[in-house]
Amino acid sequence: VEGVVEAYRVCLPQVKLYGPTNFSPIINHVARFAQEALQQKTASQYFVLLIITDGVITDMDQTRGAIVAASRLPMSIIIVGVGKADFTDMEILDGDDGRLKSITGEPAVRDIVQFVPFRKFQNVSEKPV
Repeated sequence: VEGVVEAYRVCLPQVKLYGPTNFSPIINHVARFAQEALQQKTASQYFVLLIITDGVITDMDQTRGAIVAASRLPMSIIIVGVGKADFTDMEILDGDDGRLKSITGEPAVRDIVQFVPFRKFQNVSEKPV
């Protein structure tokens, strides 16, 4: 994790962040790889999608549907929220307060999303092992 944080700090000045913040296209893209892996029936691949975002999600309905569909696949999604934006929607996607449902009411098979607000951890000092 420390290496990911350091890489983020180094890259941030070189990256232009922009909106809108649409998650469903990338979730669906990774889900296609997970679907292909599932069809091989070897259980040898698992996909973890890391999304680092500084904004409020703009395709919530489509994202909920993409996550519900992906919940059947060998994949998980980690969303890291950076900055001071309102991340209420990310908490909803996380599914800790109840099973995520698509806009049609279809529930996720399992909780595959973990949301982490970076601001809660950015000043935490490392504890000795």
